[in-house]
This record gives sequence, C-alpha cells and structure tokens, in this order.
Amino acid sequence: MNLLSPIFRRRGSVLVVVLVTLLFAAVLLTRLIETGAPDLLIAMRLADRDRLRADAYGALETTLAALVDFRTVDGGLYAPSQGWADPLGYAGYTPREGVTVAVTFEDESAKLSLPRLNADTLNALLVQLGLTTAEAARVADALLGWTRSGHIAAESATSDRAYTQTDPPAQPPHRSLRSFEELASVAVAREFFFNEEGRPKPLFDAFRQAVSLYDFNGTNLNSAGESVLLASGWDTGQSGQLQKYLATPVSATRTRPYLRSLQEARTQVGNAASRNFGAQIQLLRIHVTARQGAAQLRLSALVTWAGQAKLPSPIAVAPAAAATPVPPAPAPAAANTLRYPFTVLELSENTLPEPPPPPDAPAA
Repeated sequence: MNLLSPIFRRRGSVLVVVLVTLLFAAVLLTRLIETGAPDLLIAMRLADRDRLRADAYGALETTLAALVDFRTVDGGLYAPSQGWADPLGYAGYTPREGVTVAVTFEDESAKLSLPRLNADTLNALLVQLGLTTAEAARVADALLGWTRSGHIAAESATSDRAYTQTDPPAQPPHRSLRSFEELASVAVAREFFFNEEGRPKPLFDAFRQAVSLYDFNGTNLNSAGESVLLASGWDTGQSGQLQKYLATPVSATRTRPYLRSLQEARTQVGNAASRNFGAQIQLLRIHVTARQGAAQLRLSALVTWAGQAKLPSPIAVAPAAAATPVPPAPAPAAANTLRYPFTVLELSENTLPEPPPPPDAPAA
C-alpha cells in the first residue's frame, strides 16, 4: 500500500523542480561572473589609474616646486643630502586618504655623457666594465664607427662597407645612440652586449648604468660611480677618498656632506682630472609612486634646468637643389606665457599592480 498521497507526491516533484532551477541559475550566475570578471577588472584598473594619475602628477609638481626652492636659494642642486631627499615632507604635502605617495631620485648626470665621450675614455670605461684591453678597443672602434662621421675603422668588420654588405644593406647613422637597444645593430659590439638569443649580457646593464644617452657638459662628482671616475683618469686612491668623504656624516648635523664646486673636490682628492666633471646635477630622474590598496601607478620624469642637458641634435640633411622652400612655422601664441624653470625630457607611467611576493619571502 502506497503511504504517500498524490498531494505529497506533487509537492515533492515541485521541490525537485525548484532545486534543479536554482542549480541551473547558480551555474549561469557563476559563468556570468567569470565572463564579466575581466571587464570589471579592466574598469577597476582604469578607474584606479585615473585617480592615482592625479595624485602622482600633483606630487610631481610639488616635488619640482621644492627643488626649485633649493636651487634658487643654494644656486644649484648638488645631492639629496642638500636637504631635498624628502621633497613632499619639505613642502607639507599630504595625499588624500587611503593613498600613499613616495618620491625617489636618480642622478642621470652622475654618468658619462655618451655623445661627448672620446675614444680614450670610452676604451678605459669598457675595461673598467670587465673587457680586456683588446676587446675594449674593438667595441669602442665599433661604437665610434656607428656614431661618428669620418671615423676611420680599425678593422673591416666595423667599417661602413661592412654594413653595406649585409642583407639587407644598411648604413651606420653617424649620430649618437637613441636607445641602448640600438647596440644590437652595431657590428662587432653586439656580440659583447647580447648573447645568441638576443638577450642582454651583464656588460649591457653595466654600460647603461655608466653612460647617459643625453648631451651634458659635466658629470656630477657627488654621485659619480667608481667606474666613471677611473675611466676619466682618477686612480683608485682618489676615487676611494672621495667616496669615503661623501659617505661620512658630518658629526655636528649627522648629515652627509656634498660638493659645491670642483675646488672642494680638489681639497679632498688633490689634483685629479676635472675635464667634463662638475658638482651640480644637470639631469635628474624623478620617480613618483602612488599606491591605493593593491593599485599602483609609477610616474617617471627626467628633468633638466636652463637647457643644461638635451638629446644630441639629429644630423642635418642637405636640401635638394630644386626643393620648394618651406614657409617658416607660425610664432606661438602670445597668450602662452607660462614658463617653467625646468624642462621635462622624458615622461612615462606604469600602472601595473605590485607583483606578489615570492613563495619563500618572509611574512611582513
């Protein structure tokens, strides 16, 4: 005898249908969330980028204003120990709630200006970076053949003719490098900077840390590295003495000293080579990092003052004999009267989130 009445059987069927419907709804909702997650993530990243961009640019403007203060009062920028290591604190800048902003600096003028390097200094630098004397001579010859018009190559592999015999034929540009990746196109030199797979060798990074692609007339002794000093004719004793002086805090203030002139450098190291050296920063890279939760934006600006640094001028091309004269460009509008005391030569931003810590990293 069936103990369940028809009404109970009908109610059980309805319950099964409802549960199956809920199951399908849950599956569809889960798929919808999975499908829409990338769009939601992209929208969130765009919103974070827009908000953090305003924070980063505001901090950059504040940093530049603080630097101008020090430059105006002291007659130049020498080193962060001058007092501007924390420009936001100096200016009393407070980011909006939930946002942290950090500013760091790199003195690009602590390097040797590649457009101004002569053959002897370039040879000496490459030796300091780990090449043998013979290898350094070959690489320097290749670089000069690529960058200097009229350079007489020491071997056929670095001559202009060697480029014309490649497939496809080419010609060296006879101007300074526009990027360090361009070294991959320089005959002979590419073998020392890149491996067979085209990946940079240690020499590539060391060379990039020692030279700048920009044209400026004075490497800053306050931040110049040992390889730069030794390649320029200093001995290890002079280099060590200068580094020791700059690293030893002054007992009265507990701050690190800095040089204001070449004469101050001579009082510390004696009669060292001073050609193409100075004591001021001519080219400064400013990194502003704004964070909010897991979102991060890094803004990098390379700035100079009063035209102290620039990219090398492109090669002038002689116009054709029958070329039509080009009318001069119109003068800028008189209404644009805003004049910054600095020039931004490079500006870039990165909105990638911070990478997760490695599995074996200790907990914070």
